[in-house]
Amino acid sequence: MLHAMRKGASGWLAKGLLLLLVASFGVWGIGGDMLSSSVGSNVIEVGDKTVSIGEFQRDYQRNLNILSQRFQTQLTAEQARQFGLAQMTVNQIASRALIEEKTKSMGLSADDTAIREMIRSQPTFQNEFNQFDRFRFEQFLRQNGYSEGEYVEIVRHDIAGQQLINSMAIPAAATPKILVDTLYAYQAEKRSANYVEILDSTIEFAAIPSDDELKEYIANNPERFSAPEYRKLSYITLTPENFTEEGDISDADLTEEYEGRISEFNVPEQRGVSQMIFENEDQAKAALAKIGGGTTFAEIALSDLQLTPEDIDLGLMTQQDLLPELQGPVFDLQKDGISAPVKTVLGWHLVQVTEVSPETIKTKEQVREQLKKDIQLRKAFDVMYQEATKLEDEFAGGATLAEAGKTIGINVVTTDWIDSQGLDKQGQPVAGLPGGEAFLVEAFAKPTDSEAELSDSRPAGYYSVLVDEIAEAAVKPLADVKTAATKDWQNNWRNEQARKKADDLLVKINGGATLAQIASQEKVSVKSTAPVLRTGQSSELAPSVQAGLFDLQPAAYGVGANASGNGYVIYGIADIIPADAAADKDAAEQMATQVGSSIRASILTQYENYLQQEIGISVKEDLIREYF
Repeated sequence: MLHAMRKGASGWLAKGLLLLLVASFGVWGIGGDMLSSSVGSNVIEVGDKTVSIGEFQRDYQRNLNILSQRFQTQLTAEQARQFGLAQMTVNQIASRALIEEKTKSMGLSADDTAIREMIRSQPTFQNEFNQFDRFRFEQFLRQNGYSEGEYVEIVRHDIAGQQLINSMAIPAAATPKILVDTLYAYQAEKRSANYVEILDSTIEFAAIPSDDELKEYIANNPERFSAPEYRKLSYITLTPENFTEEGDISDADLTEEYEGRISEFNVPEQRGVSQMIFENEDQAKAALAKIGGGTTFAEIALSDLQLTPEDIDLGLMTQQDLLPELQGPVFDLQKDGISAPVKTVLGWHLVQVTEVSPETIKTKEQVREQLKKDIQLRKAFDVMYQEATKLEDEFAGGATLAEAGKTIGINVVTTDWIDSQGLDKQGQPVAGLPGGEAFLVEAFAKPTDSEAELSDSRPAGYYSVLVDEIAEAAVKPLADVKTAATKDWQNNWRNEQARKKADDLLVKINGGATLAQIASQEKVSVKSTAPVLRTGQSSELAPSVQAGLFDLQPAAYGVGANASGNGYVIYGIADIIPADAAADKDAAEQMATQVGSSIRASILTQYENYLQQEIGISVKEDLIREYF
């Protein structure tokens, strides 16, 4: 229970990072028999390769950022757990490591030329002229937290992995033609429908329900007319703020803290860097000669590479931010100096230093308040841990919540009626509840006679909650919901009558009447839909009717709910447009590609399972769960 405090107060490689993430999120898992819990700081071991908790956290955070961007909102830690992001990250890292270990054992690698060509060919990094865009590349690295060196190594392993994976590729000609043709004929067939619509609103008369009918309707739909379960709670909370002392911190304490954390306050030397990258050394030398003749660095970038000043500006860079080959040349330059051509895996670089920001170290006085607060908070954590231990001892000895709280000077807080969402009976949020969702989940899982115990409160602290009273979820009295229930009952009754009417009209059509005759009788028009694929989306037909349309035989009719959900349609086939592979070669080829990819994915999955057994995987599931 106090373990979190005791531990300290303190698929496959693909082209590009995003494809790498998507691939690893596929149907790939590590079985329970492969999860172990050995000692040490490493959380994943694949053969000889180990992954520390820090490395895992970096990949986890990167994946969290990517998912947050995809959903256009910052995902919370709880939402990440619901998505199973930790397991996704395990799968990603383990899959990548399996390939790295296998390619290493086979002696597969990639030279700098292949790496450069791979990076420059990525559509993500190309402009509208299909040329490598340095600005887009730098933007990608910044957004995903990579230095150039790190990304180069990812691509190096990626290429080696592709060499292995591509050896198992299935040629397009080997994809079973009969399978492709059958699937294409099924998927690419289109149908359109003729239909008439019977709306609920055409049922003008609505019966008045009796009380017994309303009670039956409410009993069949209790979720519409019920009050949620409410509870009254008592709880105590322990947070560092409860134990933060405002007393003076000695200068000796501040000095010790400062000296122990001096690296945090050291801002390394930085250089403002502008950079051009050329295909070969001759181009770089020619550009340098032009600069020597009086043309500016920015003018050369624009004329030779079509890059604006913003495109070539890398911003302030530390020495470690640069590729190894560039670190010395760049940091040997003075302000406004320009390097000789330097070769890296990305090409031939010319670099200009536009700004020099020397190394600085914040003084103790500059960070005095920060140091003071950190020391106070750390001391508060220590005190909180000690007080939490006292509480556990009190609870173990049979003390009540109030008695235990009194021993450490914490008062019990009681709530009025509250539901599982943290709302009061007026639907307003109850302020000050500890522990987030976990607190409410625990509070609504306990009986009234449960014993007090201490629980972790995220992000830091503890709470203990007991249930004083429970008001079970119950259907509201008829008198309180009669008006709403009557309206719902009548709407439901009209819908049922519209369905009966549509069924009766279908009988007439099956007896020989035409859809046009039915439309004339009902004073509505026959409507027609645009052709739609079996798996396409139609704004004119409800999904159930669209599926039914492809089950109908010619000249047959069916009945189903309309797209708006306020009536029914009687529908039949207007036209069948068979699949035509010759007329849509791209779609047919795409189907062949999909079938081949599916077969290939199955083979790769089996091979990956084999690698798991051959190389071996160990994952410290408990440690990962504790952190994430």
